[in-house]
Amino acid sequence: MKPYKITLKKGTIRHLQKYIAQKCKEWNFEDETLHEKLLLLTEEVGELIHACRKISGMNLDTKRKTTAQVEEEMADVIMISFDVADKLGVDIEKEFFKKSKIIDERKYKRATKSKY
Repeated sequence: MKPYKITLKKGTIRHLQKYIAQKCKEWNFEDETLHEKLLLLTEEVGELIHACRKISGMNLDTKRKTTAQVEEEMADVIMISFDVADKLGVDIEKEFFKKSKIIDERKYKRATKSKY
């Protein structure tokens, strides 16, 4: 039996980008500057990293309350990334398929681990 191959229909990512742009308008985020959006994206990436630290068992500050959930923070990062793309006029779907093609042509091999 052949392995099942997942495909992505064109228009799906573009539809999500338009949907997120619409939601950002509803949430009154359309007037934020690019700088403000990038600061927010950086903040959300930090929260995602903190949530990942929490589930990985790394040491955390015991005085800091951690309520971040990986799933929620991942959604925040995706939404804000799409919002930044919209602000810059970037068609994420077009760029995604273009970059995927480049990656498909690359060959990857795990590097030898260092002693560190």
